[in-house]
Amino acid sequence: MITVLLVDDDEDDYFLTMECLRDIREQQFEVTWAATYDEALFLLNERQFDIGLFDYLLGARTGLDLLRIANDLRLHTPIIMLTGRGDVTIDTEALGLGVADYLVKGDLEPEKLERSIRYSIGRAAAQKALRESEEKYRGIFEGSMDAICLLDAAGRFMDANPAALQLTGFSKESLLQKKLADLFENESLKLHFSQKIGDRESVRDLEAALITADENIRTVVIASTFHHLPARSGEVFFQAILHDITRRKKAEQELLIAEKMASTGRIMRMLGHEIRNPLTSIDLSVGQLLSDNRDPELTELIEIIRRNSKRIGKLVTDLLQSSNTGQLQLRPIDPHVLLEQTLEVAADRIALKKIAVHRHYAPDPPLIQADAEKLKIALLNIIINAVEIVETDTGVLELSTQHTDNTFVFSILDNGPGIAKEQINRIFEPYFSRKLNGVGLGLAGALSIVQAHGGRVEVQSEVGKGARFLIVLPVITSAIAGTTPSSGSTSE
Repeated sequence: MITVLLVDDDEDDYFLTMECLRDIREQQFEVTWAATYDEALFLLNERQFDIGLFDYLLGARTGLDLLRIANDLRLHTPIIMLTGRGDVTIDTEALGLGVADYLVKGDLEPEKLERSIRYSIGRAAAQKALRESEEKYRGIFEGSMDAICLLDAAGRFMDANPAALQLTGFSKESLLQKKLADLFENESLKLHFSQKIGDRESVRDLEAALITADENIRTVVIASTFHHLPARSGEVFFQAILHDITRRKKAEQELLIAEKMASTGRIMRMLGHEIRNPLTSIDLSVGQLLSDNRDPELTELIEIIRRNSKRIGKLVTDLLQSSNTGQLQLRPIDPHVLLEQTLEVAADRIALKKIAVHRHYAPDPPLIQADAEKLKIALLNIIINAVEIVETDTGVLELSTQHTDNTFVFSILDNGPGIAKEQINRIFEPYFSRKLNGVGLGLAGALSIVQAHGGRVEVQSEVGKGARFLIVLPVITSAIAGTTPSSGSTSE
């Protein structure tokens, strides 16, 4: 049984159409007649029909007006338009609105009407299946947690899902003007991927660093699959899936650094023990010599031995502190006070190189839970690293802070030579140093201490434009830590 909505304000035409429907012997019809536009509109809102037969002229309205309403309501019932005479303009407009067929009443006969109804319902069923399939795959495309992109034969973006826009930071309009390879940081990898696109080859598990709209680096694994459209000879496209592994890579790097720091700590503790034992003997012997000696020249030589022995002892202590966070003694502290105390320790080195220090502290700092001495070491390592990298007389350090309800951020910016992108991911590795005589433990130790406090260290830098280190720590309370003398914006 096929349900039909017959919309016709002429009763004679209604009976003629019903006669044709009754003469179709292969099919049974359940017909609902709407004699007015308003009645038809009510029925379209209330019931579902297999097909609609709309008269073109419905008083002050037309069947096309009704068809527009059906489209607005997203009704997918196939509509056959009936009119008293053929009109190319009306026919074209009706087809543009999605009408299934267009019949002239004077030519109406059972065989023609049956064929039109059968074809219209068949096409509607095919369109429904296609629409449902498209909606299903569009839902998968739009809802995927991974970035999914469609690329043309040149590797240019044709479409991108929300995850891809979030990953790259570009608007859809901007992204569609680019090629995927344009986002690659590594030039050789960019050429390799472009060659694969040009050769129409699929790519599997290609790890690449992408430069986002805000100049950040995201590490992804790319799977790009080549497709061609059989219905359109020569037309091809690529489906690219980008899985963001930035966090995983960072976690792996932090784990590697932690393992290296643990290994370093063990070595340093062993060396410290082996070095301090003979140093203790040297110190005791030097003390005895000084008490027994009466020769001024010999006393001077013994003093040299004692000073260098103490220097070796201090170096051992510094190395042990840099490679081992130890047990933290946490207590609430004012971060601005801590930063000022750290600057006091570095004051001599800063003054020696005539470095300008600018402070921009956020007002009303919250308290942070920290081991003041160890966190001071972390801050000092980063500040000293900046002091050593900038030029004498023209060096500038900009220290600033900011905070939210959950985090407090120390920012240390220098005007040094900056850090190359390929080095940024390595500067926290133990024994990696950009300085000729550097041990490579200062920044590694700073990272280890900050992580022990539940925080993180971020680096922002460009070659020739200095480097900014951000130390992000959790806060313990929204209470005001008190006004410090250095709050506000000052310079020295």
